[in-house]
Amino acid sequence: MKNTYDTLEFNQIKNKVEAFCISSLAKDKIETLQPYQDLEDLKLDQKYLDQAMCLIYKYGRLPMGYYNDVEPLLLKANKDGTLFGEDFVQIVYLLNNVKEIINYLSDKEIKENELVNLCNQFILPKQLLKEINRCIDSSGNVLDNASKELRRIRRQILSIEANIRTKIEQVKAANKDYLSQEAISSRNNHLVLPVKAGNKNIVKGIVHAVSATGQTMFIEPEIIVSMNNQLVHARDDELREINRILTELSRMVKDNYDLLHENQELMVEIDVIFAKAGYGVQIDGVVPEVCEDYSSFSLIKARHPLIDKDKVVANSIILNEPKRMLLISGSNTGGKTVVLKTAGLLSLMALCGMAVPCIQAVVPMFDQICVDLGDEQSIEQSLSTFSSHMKRLVEITNDVSEKSLVLLDEIGSGTDPKEGQSIAEAILRYLHKVNPLIVASTHYSGLKEFAKNEEYILVAAVEFDQEKMIPTYRLIEGSVGNSYAIEISSRLGLKEEIVELAYQIKENSLTDSDKLLEKLQDELTQVQLERDRLELLTNEAKNKMNRYERLINNFEKQKDELIENAKQQANQLLEDSKQEIDLVVEELKKQAELKQHVVIEAKRNLDLLKHEEKKIINEEKHAYQVGDIVKVLSANRQGEILSINKKGILTISMSGLKLNAKPEEVIFVSKKIKPKKVKSNLKSLRKSTNQSYELNIIGKRYEEAMLLVDKFLDDALVNNYSMVRIIHGIGTGVLRNGVKKMLEKNKNVVSYRDGGPNEGGLGATLVYFE
Repeated sequence: MKNTYDTLEFNQIKNKVEAFCISSLAKDKIETLQPYQDLEDLKLDQKYLDQAMCLIYKYGRLPMGYYNDVEPLLLKANKDGTLFGEDFVQIVYLLNNVKEIINYLSDKEIKENELVNLCNQFILPKQLLKEINRCIDSSGNVLDNASKELRRIRRQILSIEANIRTKIEQVKAANKDYLSQEAISSRNNHLVLPVKAGNKNIVKGIVHAVSATGQTMFIEPEIIVSMNNQLVHARDDELREINRILTELSRMVKDNYDLLHENQELMVEIDVIFAKAGYGVQIDGVVPEVCEDYSSFSLIKARHPLIDKDKVVANSIILNEPKRMLLISGSNTGGKTVVLKTAGLLSLMALCGMAVPCIQAVVPMFDQICVDLGDEQSIEQSLSTFSSHMKRLVEITNDVSEKSLVLLDEIGSGTDPKEGQSIAEAILRYLHKVNPLIVASTHYSGLKEFAKNEEYILVAAVEFDQEKMIPTYRLIEGSVGNSYAIEISSRLGLKEEIVELAYQIKENSLTDSDKLLEKLQDELTQVQLERDRLELLTNEAKNKMNRYERLINNFEKQKDELIENAKQQANQLLEDSKQEIDLVVEELKKQAELKQHVVIEAKRNLDLLKHEEKKIINEEKHAYQVGDIVKVLSANRQGEILSINKKGILTISMSGLKLNAKPEEVIFVSKKIKPKKVKSNLKSLRKSTNQSYELNIIGKRYEEAMLLVDKFLDDALVNNYSMVRIIHGIGTGVLRNGVKKMLEKNKNVVSYRDGGPNEGGLGATLVYFE
């Protein structure tokens, strides 16, 4: 199978699919990809593939980020080992992917199917993810908030370090004349001063290092030695607490071992499915129909996936009972080998659960794909081209079955033409008895004649443009092609004298039937060209028609939706305005007299602005009048009647466009509604208070502050506030206590409390009224 993969270039396809994988685990799965042995397993994976491709077309790639293999970490935790901080980061990557996929499926309107059911098997251990995120940052460091003790220890460390820095700065300033440089250094994790060697007895402390010249001694001042010892003990405490936190998190991982293990296995499976789907979308592929019916094989408009999409020529490769053998002939470099490789490679991709670059594909569940392609001359094994081909043909004829696909390129070549042709015909006759599906190519004229007379062989040729003297790479079914060896040789630069002589020799060797056959072949090629051009033009016309119809339908749908949404938004805005008016009115009622009929009139005028669905009344004998609103049937639009002449012809204005119509060409909609002027009552509604719901007395003198508080409380009662806030700050507590005394004496205050974390804390007091 390895040689088959190399010959058909399947390994290159796998490399392209691997580029769509997120993790190395999924890439390993693709690397070991093999044809399915069970048809039911293959069909299930094809459903996953088809549904994944639909999701990509509709919503784009699944939101999966990088993740790594966490199985070794899970095994370590399961054996009561303690994981490191960076190990938990790897677990978070996996769990974040699980979370994203769950959210992705819940956010989108995706119908339940096999792929959705597969993804629904993900279970997110929310508590574990929450704890890891609370304790570990994205770099694997343990956060201060991981525990109260760790936060306390780290604050202690910062305090000690600050004190050490202050002390050593003081020592440096006091002994600046004895130092070789002003910079404070660090040796063995201890802060030291660079002291001149001659002054080492003046600056007391521990010598940690000496410069290369011996002129400078790095001394830790005696005054900070004990403080450094405190720092060392504090850091030991920090390490112990970090280890305790990591051990606790590791225990949680152990408790969730099965869940994490299953999530990773499922993640890899989803990764592989969407990698195949991503490649399938890239090559514009379809999911083939794979079946156990070996009587037919079809690849409609098949393209070789490794040839540039803008240059590749699509060919249909079709075999139906009784024709189970396709024999291709035609020019050298004309694409015969590419057709064989396309048939084999796409079949292999289909059996491995991949999409294939076709319009439609039906591939039998082949038990093997037998290949003999290209020049396989082996110098190491002392085998000629013919011997190499024959060795492979021996293996194929020994192993082939009726469930196999056989690909034979230039069968019988590399030896005497008559003997090679005889061997080729014998092999094809034998293979016919075994009855596999066969795609073969040849240059032998005798083999072409043999094929035309056998009902189980379908002949085809790769096309050659004789005017341009280049191959077109198109496969023409039912045609027998010429090699065009002389023409190609001439194009490659063979002397004209030799070319002319070759034509003469060929002409003398051809029989009348051969000449007639060649002429018919050329005519058939021209007919095929015209047919292809006609088919191309027909398809382009159909595609353009379908495109325009879709655009028109989408435009009409979007237009109707936009209009309806605008009406709904306008109506909602009016309703909100009415509610706001009610609130303002309630406030104003408490401050000034407001006549109720003014409010009712204002709200009624707002209602007149509402968009209502107009009911079309079909009155065939309606007596139309100027100003009537009608619907013009031919334009499917409404307009207003501007005038009616003596013959009854209506002149209608549609958004400034005038047209004439007979009464039977329109439908009466409604009488013209004259918009009523909305009476403005803004003056009566504008009256409001500038009173704020909070008072800031920070910085005020006590007497002034208390006067402001007393007035503020009165104003709040007048304006019917249920709650206000007084900001007094913390300071010495004088203003805070004064406010509370005043609140206790106020009979209208139901209760009061200190502000919360987001309300000013102890620096503010919240007051509640009846």
